[in-house]
Amino acid sequence: MTPEDALAVRGKGRVITVNDTWQLAPWADVHYSSDHDWWDHSLPRMRAECLGEFWTGYPFNDWARPLDVNQCPYDKQARGIITKPGRIAWGGNSGYCAIGLAVQFGAVRIVLLGYDQQDPHGKGHWHGQHPDAIRKDFNWPMWHQRFAEAAADLQRLGIDVINCSRESALTCWRRESLEELLC
Repeated sequence: MTPEDALAVRGKGRVITVNDTWQLAPWADVHYSSDHDWWDHSLPRMRAECLGEFWTGYPFNDWARPLDVNQCPYDKQARGIITKPGRIAWGGNSGYCAIGLAVQFGAVRIVLLGYDQQDPHGKGHWHGQHPDAIRKDFNWPMWHQRFAEAAADLQRLGIDVINCSRESALTCWRRESLEELLC
């Protein structure tokens, strides 16, 4: 994902950033991460620079409430898309959970940016690797399977998903360039 991608979608609909993508779109409506370690690391800077709401799927216990992070708890056992209000399926990564959150918010069309689901350049993410203290392993095969399950549910629900990521290993949604979509 690039800064130009973020600017192209500004004002075109509700925007959810995932993890460090907030740095490309601090103006976004929602900033999401499933990882409490990531929030502990990132939230102080985000409070100073971000507009929008902070959301997590991480179970509260005593963690998120004092940080004023909203929660739509994820269910690690659930597969696909949960339509019951107030829950999302985990799927193994924050990008997957953000799709579930968009459904909870009532999305009927979801445009994906930065959903590479691969690491051909050895950077980990568009911004490089997370610091060691919050770095997680990539489980591409499981994540691809989970996204395919979610895609089937989203199609059944009539929710249009377009993958406008510049590079992506995900084949479960139609691909379109962001420029074409916005024209």
